[in-house]
Formats: sequence, C-alpha cells, structure tokens
Amino acid sequence: MQPSSVTLNEMLDARERRAKEQSAMLASADASCCLVSFSLNIAGDVKRTAKTRLLFDEGLRAFGGLGYPEHARKVFDGVTGTEALILLQADASEVKATLERLEDAFPAARLFDFDVLSAQGEKLSRRTARRCLVCDGPAAVCARSRAHGLDAVKAATDALLNDFCADTLALTAHHALERELFTTPKPGLVDKHNTGAHTDMDAPLFLKSAASLVPYFKTAVRLGLADAGMAPLKAAGLFAEHAMFAATNGVNTHKGMIYSMGLLLYGMGRALSFGGDAVMYASALAKTDAEERLSHAMREQDTNGAKVYADHGARGAVGEAADGFFHARYCADRLIAHRDSDNPGALALIDVMIVLNDTNLLHRGGEDGLAYVKEHAAAIAFLPEAERIPAIEALDREMIDRNLSPGGAADMLALGYLLDAWRVLSKNLWEVSA
Repeated sequence: MQPSSVTLNEMLDARERRAKEQSAMLASADASCCLVSFSLNIAGDVKRTAKTRLLFDEGLRAFGGLGYPEHARKVFDGVTGTEALILLQADASEVKATLERLEDAFPAARLFDFDVLSAQGEKLSRRTARRCLVCDGPAAVCARSRAHGLDAVKAATDALLNDFCADTLALTAHHALERELFTTPKPGLVDKHNTGAHTDMDAPLFLKSAASLVPYFKTAVRLGLADAGMAPLKAAGLFAEHAMFAATNGVNTHKGMIYSMGLLLYGMGRALSFGGDAVMYASALAKTDAEERLSHAMREQDTNGAKVYADHGARGAVGEAADGFFHARYCADRLIAHRDSDNPGALALIDVMIVLNDTNLLHRGGEDGLAYVKEHAAAIAFLPEAERIPAIEALDREMIDRNLSPGGAADMLALGYLLDAWRVLSKNLWEVSA
C-alpha cells in the first residue's frame, strides 16, 4: 500500500458516512449507552500510512484495556484515515474524561481523537483545550491564526509518529530478549531454573544487558525509517556493544543480537516508511558488507565465531542475515505451530536445535558436540508432546555436564519472538479497505 492523497470530496463522503453510522448505532442503543468515535488527527492530504495505522492500533488496544463493556464495534480503514465507532454501556461524561487522559498518555497520543456522543447524539467537549503540536500553545488559537503553516504541523506530526514507531519496536525487541531469557527449560542455556553451561552469566546479568540495548534498538528503527544505510547502523552497533559490556562488566551476553536485531529493526523501520518486506530489507542490508565481515573473520580470527568460521565454515549470524534469516523465520513459524502447547518457546527451540549449525556448539564441542545436540533434539521432537518437557530437562542436565550451550539457537528463538511480534503488529498496516 502506497500512501495516497485524499480529495475534498472523499473527505466529505467519509464524514457523511460516519454521521450515518453514528446515527444508526445510537438508534439501536438505550439511554444508558454512549458512542465513541476514534480517529487520528493527521495534518495534510495523506491521512493513512503504515505508521498512522500502527498508532491507531495502539489506541484501540489502550482503549480496550480500559474495560468498558462494548455493545458493538465497527472499524473503517481507507485512504481518508482509519476510524472506529464503539458503542458502550457507560456514562458518557465519565468516558470522555477518561479518554481525554488517554489522549495525553504519551507524546504520540496527542494525535488521538476520541469523540464521545451521548445516547441523544450530543458530542461532549474536552474539559481542557488541546495543545498545539508545534509550539504547545492553545491549538485552537494557533489554528485560527494559522500561526505555523501546514508544513510545520506535518513535520511535528511525523516526528511524533517516528518517535512512537521507534519506541514501540524497540520495546518489542527488548521484550523478545526477555521472553527468550525466561523460556524454560532451555538445554545448556541460562533460564529460570539455572545458568546452563555458563559460569559467568545469570538471568539478572542478561536483564541488565537487554535494558542497555533499548536506546540502540530505537536508533536502529530510526535509521530504517530514513533508510540511512549500513554505515550509521554499524557505528550505532559498536556504541551498543560498549554499552552492553559496561552493563555486564565485560561479559558478552548479546553481541549477536546487536547485529541481528539491529538489522531486523532497521528493516521494520524501512518497511513502515516505504512499504515492502522488513526481513528482505534487513537481509539486503546485511549483504552489503557480509563478505567484508567474513573475510575479516577468516583473516583475523579474533573472536570465537571467527575461529569457528575458519575451522568449520559456519558463517554464524552474518551468514544467517545474508541468507534471509532462514532459521529465525523458521523459529517464528514453529512458535505458531506450537502456540496451543503449554510451552511453545521450549518446543520451538528444540526444533531449531535440530537444523541449525550452531557456532557456539561448534566452539564448545566441535563437530561431535553439534552432532550430539542435533541427535538428541531430534529424538525429543519425535516424542509425544507430554513427554517432551521432561526430556528437555534431562537434556539440559546432560549438556551442562558436557559444557555445551546452543547460544546460536537461543538467538534464533529471540529473533523468532521478535518476528512473531512483528507479524502481529504489522497485520493491519498495509491492507486498506475500499
């Protein structure tokens, strides 16, 4: 979906349709009901983009969290903008006061427009005046005097949308890291039960590390929104590594995620601005310097991953990204396949361990260690589901004894969680009704 300019006639038609729908919904209600009309205040002739739909969906989610009993809900999504009509069993004045607070809940919420109509069709007014997006003065005064001009208002609107997108996706990535950490059991890995085959890592350390990366995640999204290229993303990633090592006292907890999640978040930002496939964008960006990174690894062998590449040819995170994030996408698919189970994350991790040439396993156990893990993971996958979790716990003990840790598979699980969340977030972004 490419953003389209709307005409005056289209806006007038949308207003007329909205009024008819409002009247029809109120006609079906009793005197104890009210009607909420939710849309976004978007300046200019482009009213509907992927970024506006992402914000709209957050507004609907926040509204749903208020817990009002709904009688009916209708959502309209076209080039004139996205809007919802929601019939409630609630006092109109109380609802208006609550929604006024929601319109001020976070910076981009200033773009929310929650109108509340009484059962008689009367539109309730705000108790406090809206503030101008440009100068923060009274919005009505600035609008009447045309104090700032359309370009300034559009720029302020886009800044709010970009901030919201960066914040939302950064927190989504952070949550994916936390979900991976707390997936339990995870053979040989830090989880809620133990520290796996690690003597220098534990759950609190991973939490500190993940929190230190949130500013970088925001930067990665912003760079993607502007399609800034690999050089600034690489520079931001190096800065994030310093922040991570400062948080962990030098322990490498998330270096692979700085690279891989940074690429995916860049791709998601680019998709929000320009349409297209986020993973494809991320992979294309990875290819721009993948050979350079791998040549450096072969030449210098200055990291464990580089030594594994030299000894075994396994390209690790760089190869995964350049090849289209195959195993991360596979993990996201397995999370969906196991969604009705009690522990989809642990089961998806086992599925990935079967197919991934995990560089961390190659580093710790060589070809024999990798083969051992793949064989035992495959055996678990063929067990009846009720027997798999106890078998994973047993494998955890064995892998701790053998000092084997499938860190690459853990990274795929974190990326799988991120891609699964992106699937949910992005499901409405480009499908626009007529």
